[in-house]
Amino acid sequence: MPTPTLIETVADLTAERDRDSLEGSVAQLLRALLDARSVTYLRLVACEGGARLWPVLRATASGTQRLRDDADPRSLPAVDGSRARCLSERVALRLSGRAEPRCSYLFPVLSEREPVGLIEADGVDAALPPEREAAVANLLRIYRNHLALLDYGEHDTLTSLRNRRTFDADFNRMLRDDPAGGQGEDAPRTEVPQADGSGARAPASPDAPHWLAVVDVDRFKRINDEYGHLYGDEVLLLLAQMMRAQFRPVDRLYRFGGEEFVVVLSRTVPEAASAPLERLRGSIESRTFSRVGRVTVSIGYTRIGPLDDTAGAFGRADAALYHAKQTGRNQVLAWEALVASGHLAPKQSDAVLELF
Repeated sequence: MPTPTLIETVADLTAERDRDSLEGSVAQLLRALLDARSVTYLRLVACEGGARLWPVLRATASGTQRLRDDADPRSLPAVDGSRARCLSERVALRLSGRAEPRCSYLFPVLSEREPVGLIEADGVDAALPPEREAAVANLLRIYRNHLALLDYGEHDTLTSLRNRRTFDADFNRMLRDDPAGGQGEDAPRTEVPQADGSGARAPASPDAPHWLAVVDVDRFKRINDEYGHLYGDEVLLLLAQMMRAQFRPVDRLYRFGGEEFVVVLSRTVPEAASAPLERLRGSIESRTFSRVGRVTVSIGYTRIGPLDDTAGAFGRADAALYHAKQTGRNQVLAWEALVASGHLAPKQSDAVLELF
C-alpha cells in the first residue's frame, strides 16, 4: 500500500467515533497492509469461569462480514494456547515457520490499561517485508491511542462500563440500524456453537425486540453511611463485574451515576427477557460482599419499540423500578406486565406500544 494511501486511511480511521465501525475499518486496513486472505476481529469478554473471545467480524477482499452477535458468553472460544500467550505477553505472534509460503499472525488489541481483544490474520505471505510489519505495528499503536481517547469519553471512570453520555447515541443508532428490532433474513451467522448449559440464552429470532432495564442497588445510601464510600465503591465495582459475566457480549451495560445502572438487551423474545435479569438479581443476592454482607438490587424493564425514544423507554423502565422499590425491593418487574395487571397506568404517549 503506497504511503499516501496509508496516511489517508489512518486519517479516516481516527475520524471514526463509532466503535463497531472502527473495528471494521482497522480489520480491513490490516488485511490490505498484510495482503491477508482474511482478518478476524475478536473482543475479549468477561464470563463466569474466565475470559472468552467473541468473534465480531471478518474482513476479506469481498468486504466485511459482521458475525452473529447473540451467542451466550459460555459458548464462545476460551482464551488458551497461542491466543492466551499473545494477550498475556501483549506481543504479536507468527504462527507458522518462514519455510511455509503462507502464515498467520495474532495481534493483541490493547487499551491503556489492559488487553481488550485480538486480531487474527490468516493467509499472509511468509516473506512479508520488514517495513510492512513495522507499518502494522504503527497502525496498531495509533488504534490503541484512539481507543484510549474513546474510552475516556465513553466509559465510567469507576466501573469502566459505558457512561450515560453514550447512552442516547447508542440507543438512536440501534433503532436507526435495526428499525424492525432484528437484522432480517439476510443477517450474517457465526460459526460459534450455542451452549446447552443452564441459563444459556439461545439465539433470538431476527424480529425479536430489544429491551431496556434499569438496575438500582437497594438501600445504597445506608451502605455509604454505615461503611463509608470506599466500601460503597467496591460494591459498585463488583456489581459491574457480575453484570459483565451475566450478559451476552452484545448486550450494552451502562452506569448512569450513583447506584443506578442500565442494561439494553439485544434481540430477546418476550418470554426470555426476564431470565438474565432474574439471574443477575439472584447472583447478587446470594453473594457476600466484603464487610457489607448482603446486597440486593431492584430491576424494572420494558420493551423497546421501533418508534421509541430514550426518554420514553427509560421512563417506563424507571416506573417499573419504582414500583419494585415500593413493593418490597429485590425483584424484577416488567412495565408491560404491570400495565396489563392494572398496577400502572400507561401514559398517553405509550398507548401505541404493544403489551405482552
